[in-house]
Amino acid sequence: MSRTYNCPSDDGSRVKCCHGTKPLMRKLIADPIISLDGYFTSPKNKIDWFGEFDSEEWTWSSDILRNADAMLYGRVTYDEFRQFWPTPDPKQMGIDPYLIERLNNLPKMVFSKSLAETPWKPASLVREDPGAAVARLKHEPGKDMVVVGSGTLVASLLQDDLIDEYFIRVRPIILGAGRPLFVDHKARHPLRLISAKTFKSGTIGLHYESLSPKSSGP
Repeated sequence: MSRTYNCPSDDGSRVKCCHGTKPLMRKLIADPIISLDGYFTSPKNKIDWFGEFDSEEWTWSSDILRNADAMLYGRVTYDEFRQFWPTPDPKQMGIDPYLIERLNNLPKMVFSKSLAETPWKPASLVREDPGAAVARLKHEPGKDMVVVGSGTLVASLLQDDLIDEYFIRVRPIILGAGRPLFVDHKARHPLRLISAKTFKSGTIGLHYESLSPKSSGP
């Protein structure tokens, strides 16, 4: 696949043109939920403050997965999801069938050194360093990879500058304490806002792309 650029024309304007045939790297997309003060869990590692999910949020999640062919999970989120999504509950709750199908059937890579097995298939355990594994995966053929929840994994990949886009949902609550999602004492990570959405629940959806030189660029 060729990458398209805005190139100068003879009259000084800018037109679309292609340079070379360098293949695009796969994107890594993070889809976390945080509190207004930036925490992804409470001090006791609880997420009961997430509240109820509505159709707007199911649509938000479905849209993120439309160009994805792989899911990345940390141990805790994988364990939580496997107890819910394969059951009849999502359908009975009226959740978008597309989202149910995607979460159940997309290949899952679970980053854990303690899990012995991955009963929610298709899934594979990844024991190696997340940064090294994801850097390699981004150069392999494929579509987007999405890491949903999985705060510890997201924090690690942030520090390695491997996340290309963030779809962040900010809940209207101040926890005051907990586990912060975005922590890196060694570097800053500039972003560009793509879009913002206000949900009826008061949650704010923010879509950013990374301006890091390590993101999936030309």
